[in-house]
Amino acid sequence: MEMRRKIKLLFFTLALAVVLPSCNNDVIYTEHQTFENNTWSYDDVKTFSFEMEEDTTPVKIFINLRTTVDYPYSNIYMYMHSDFPNGYHDIDTLEFFLARPEGEWLGEVNGTIVENHAIITQGYLLDKGTYTFKLEQAMYEDSLPELLDVGLTVKYFDVSELQKEE
Repeated sequence: MEMRRKIKLLFFTLALAVVLPSCNNDVIYTEHQTFENNTWSYDDVKTFSFEMEEDTTPVKIFINLRTTVDYPYSNIYMYMHSDFPNGYHDIDTLEFFLARPEGEWLGEVNGTIVENHAIITQGYLLDKGTYTFKLEQAMYEDSLPELLDVGLTVKYFDVSELQKEE
């Protein structure tokens, strides 16, 4: 009987260890899409779509971009098309600085890979429904070399973070 109780306790502890970390997860949505031959062509539009289950939720939205150290520019321009559940459509031009003028990468460098995370918005309220974001490169070249993938991450935003910054 004592052994069975120990096994149940061990099982319960392991179950908690698996479940509890996922309860604190602030990520609502994340997805990355790769580029064929590590080249982002102008007609390769990446689409990210997710469902908000809660109403009036403050969020942070990030764009994630991985390049190689051989990416030839210090920045990248993108068009971001946004489709909201209420029918509103928006197009923004985004510029991301990836390197300093002297050539030092701004993102995390691991070997030959540079990983960048750029916040698009924080504290923006999303309502219940389906959101779609489309990203396309907006540089003067038809094909940008040395790009590995682009992604979108949406996280819950704690409004009290704004008060801490003041």
